[in-house]
Amino acid sequence: MEYRNIFFDLGGVLFNLGTHEALLRFKDFGMPLPEEVLNNTDPFNAKPTGHPIFQLIHKLDVGDITGQEFINTIHAQCHGGITREEVLAAYNDMIDVPVGRLQLLKNLRKKYRIYLVSNIGDLHWQKACELAKRLGYPLDECFDHCFCSYQMRVAKPDPEFFRIAIRESGVEPAQTLYIDDNAENIRTGAAAGLKAYKIEANCLERYIETLFGAEYTIPHTEQAP
Repeated sequence: MEYRNIFFDLGGVLFNLGTHEALLRFKDFGMPLPEEVLNNTDPFNAKPTGHPIFQLIHKLDVGDITGQEFINTIHAQCHGGITREEVLAAYNDMIDVPVGRLQLLKNLRKKYRIYLVSNIGDLHWQKACELAKRLGYPLDECFDHCFCSYQMRVAKPDPEFFRIAIRESGVEPAQTLYIDDNAENIRTGAAAGLKAYKIEANCLERYIETLFGAEYTIPHTEQAP
């Protein structure tokens, strides 16, 4: 591939995303979640995304509600004795950070302009920044710019998300590789002219040589503590 810029998704690409595990913990807390949600091991990339929990997360991701409002809404549906701190911990435990992927970003920035394009709410963004900083790779040193849906007030796969990211970054879409694990996002990104490449969720390591060449590697097992 010939490109000068890279748009990276965050959850499922750079950071591992354990949405299913978080939903199981919410169920244990007493939140009413139907079996079709709990049995879906890839809930963000497949149906039933119309369930109220996903609608609530979407509102968080586009900044329609704050993180505190999100936690309060979940907490109100849990058993007595479950604290808001436990709900927050369960939600934030959804993400972990393989430090090698942060190292990869720093290496790629020597050759490419690197951008984050993420559907993310304020809670996970704060946690992501905290984890990356703890590992010695602050996110503002890993990216030329971060496009976060809760700040933009629009989320992928809305075409407006990509129009904003392309316009504000100043990139030429045909010279920009876009990596995501969501097929619908990939289709919309490709329609915007990006060189869109879909990967399997949480498996970026498998694609490194194909995407960037043999000179780039990622240690497979390192994660944030």
